[in-house]
Amino acid sequence: MAWEAVADLDQLEEGDMMLVELSQPICLIRLYEDDVRAIHNTCTHQQQQLHEGTLQDDDTLVCPAHASRFDLATGDPIGIPAVKPIPVYACKIEDGAIWVDMEQQLNDAEIPHKPYH
Repeated sequence: MAWEAVADLDQLEEGDMMLVELSQPICLIRLYEDDVRAIHNTCTHQQQQLHEGTLQDDDTLVCPAHASRFDLATGDPIGIPAVKPIPVYACKIEDGAIWVDMEQQLNDAEIPHKPYH
């Protein structure tokens, strides 16, 4: 395991997102007080940055460019235009910090292509 402390929990309010650069760009999402998710930050439709998207009440994230929607637990796209899932990574809260393990991908999604811009 290669857990990395990526942010202090108090840097991320409930319902907020932030970009973290590890070996891949990661979008951290704090859903609730004790629930933070870590997903790849690149939309599988046209490589837009997901941390600029909109969090929905049903724990999904909508891409800011073309409204692709992703389940934050599974990474699966919900409807079109995206048809490929986004990678979801192991994430935990410990001692007031948010930790991510890039070696523990929780689904079998391919790493999205890097953004063109």
